[in-house]
Amino acid sequence: MPEALNPDPVARSQVSTPGPAAWSLQQRLRRQLLVWIGGLWLVGTAAAMVGIWYETTEILDSALEETAQMLLSAPEAVFAPSGEPPPGHHPHEEYVIYQVFDGQGAMRLRSHAAPLAPMDPATQNGVRHVGPWHVLSLSLADGSRRVQVAETREHRLEVLWASAGWLLVALVVVLGLAAIAIQVLLTRGFAMLEPSRAELSQRLPHDLHPLDTQGVPRELLPWLETVNTLMTRVRSAIDAERAFAAHTAHELRTPLAAARAQAQRLAQAAAEPSERDHAQALVRQLDRITHLATRLLQLARIESGVALRREPVDLAELATMVADEFAEARRQERLQIEFRGAPVPIQGDIDALGIALRNLIDNALKHGGDAAGVCLLVQPFALTVTDTGPGVSPESLPQLGRRFERVNLGVDGAGLGLALARTIAEQSGAVLQLRSPVIGGRGFQATIGFTPPAP
Repeated sequence: MPEALNPDPVARSQVSTPGPAAWSLQQRLRRQLLVWIGGLWLVGTAAAMVGIWYETTEILDSALEETAQMLLSAPEAVFAPSGEPPPGHHPHEEYVIYQVFDGQGAMRLRSHAAPLAPMDPATQNGVRHVGPWHVLSLSLADGSRRVQVAETREHRLEVLWASAGWLLVALVVVLGLAAIAIQVLLTRGFAMLEPSRAELSQRLPHDLHPLDTQGVPRELLPWLETVNTLMTRVRSAIDAERAFAAHTAHELRTPLAAARAQAQRLAQAAAEPSERDHAQALVRQLDRITHLATRLLQLARIESGVALRREPVDLAELATMVADEFAEARRQERLQIEFRGAPVPIQGDIDALGIALRNLIDNALKHGGDAAGVCLLVQPFALTVTDTGPGVSPESLPQLGRRFERVNLGVDGAGLGLALARTIAEQSGAVLQLRSPVIGGRGFQATIGFTPPAP
């Protein structure tokens, strides 16, 4: 039966409130870049339309003037007394129309779409806007002939809007291509963060060495240096805490041993049974404190990263050595070892794994009860300790392994056994799995499972 479970009603009553939803920097940058590209394109389009309108107006006005000069220099033979359009020309869509008048104001020639009345009744030369027309009036110096050439303003606006439409179509195409290009560039840019992220994700929990800054972009150096500074501070604080715990636990062992010897002498020298009972109770309490100091020393050693070392370890040999330390339990046949499968060396630290296995066996013998049996099963990539004690409820399993928490207050213990085993398993690249009940509503099982190497 495990050593860890002390429900905290205050902690359970706290309701975690969800934080703000995570947002994507890549999507935000892509969206902002596209907005800026589109906005600048629209500003450029507006400026271009002003230029197009000015240039188009200048070119079309020049074309109107050239047409008017040609009509002024045309021979009299092309004109008709009635002012009808030239014979042989069929009506068609005309963007430019004209009217030719003689010195008395009579119409001598007009295009098919031109009206019968003068488009501009004014007598001065030049360009004027009259109704829907953009009219250029031009006369000979002697006043014998006057020409009016016109174009609808609607046609000029149509040319302008057609140009704007093509620019907007180009904008849509460019924005689509820009979105693809920006996505590729941003993906490649953010991929430069992947080596640092992968290095952090693959690290063991207690590895706080600085990140490698070689070959990273200059823009990422401040971020990586800040992370490294933080990791250095955390490592210094953790090292100081571990050193204090280890030093305190080590210094307590000598005075505790001396106090226990004195308590045993008092128990032996006591004349009254009550005094002897008090002395023996003192011995038990001193044993409990000594056990706690030993566990604290182990905890400080494990948290210093001793299990981060890697060397080949034979699980069968490790299990045999650890089981030999429980000679009394083996003589009473409370502890048995079973081997399954051919032994396969795993990578780990034999001392740290020995501490973990020793704590699991001690935990099973102590909390399983005096009548419970304990089986140590050795498999190629797993060590399993199973006891036939009362076990715990399945609801308690997710909370097991917390430090200094005990479920069975009637049994001596520091509440560190499973915490030590879990920490060592994590540092060794393994997983500590707990199961209860095992068979018939009883029993507790702890397994340290290792990942088989890739073929």
